[in-house]
Amino acid sequence: MIIEKIIYYYYECHSRLKRFLYNLHPNISIGKGTTIGPGCVIRCQYGGSISIGINCTISSGAQILTHGGHIRIGNNTSVNPYTIVYGQGNTTIGDNVRIAAQCCIIPSNHIFTDINTPIYLQGLSKKGILIEDDVWLGAGVKVLDGVIIRKGSIIGSNAVVTKSTNQYSVCVGIPAKEIKNRKL
Repeated sequence: MIIEKIIYYYYECHSRLKRFLYNLHPNISIGKGTTIGPGCVIRCQYGGSISIGINCTISSGAQILTHGGHIRIGNNTSVNPYTIVYGQGNTTIGDNVRIAAQCCIIPSNHIFTDINTPIYLQGLSKKGILIEDDVWLGAGVKVLDGVIIRKGSIIGSNAVVTKSTNQYSVCVGIPAKEIKNRKL
């Protein structure tokens, strides 16, 4: 019991210190009550900004990387272990969202139309990603550029979301397809 309290106190202090230090960066804002696990990377690379709401959980090993874009995470949202959120084309994640372990959110895509030019030299398309409120992404989900995951949707484990969803939809597969609507 005492060891558990010591461990809890250690992680709570560690999380508060990390939140304080991240908030010193002019382009990073992290709300009160948000916990940041060990080994997380929250970084503004090549510009951009990061805003994380109140009472969020960013679990161990998660990475939030702007790559020149903007990332906004709403209140009461959890980003679980080893999930990567990129911001190239801007990523907005709503309130009360659950993102399970090892998900990848990628708001850009390589342009590959010219077969005579190496893909990496052709640039990126950047439409961005919007994940609305009360969404649950299962473990290993990949969300690709240009997608809107609408309110109340559930995306099953290991799905690859290439197109926008309807509100309250349950989607699974590669590519993700709606199999049920929670509202009907």
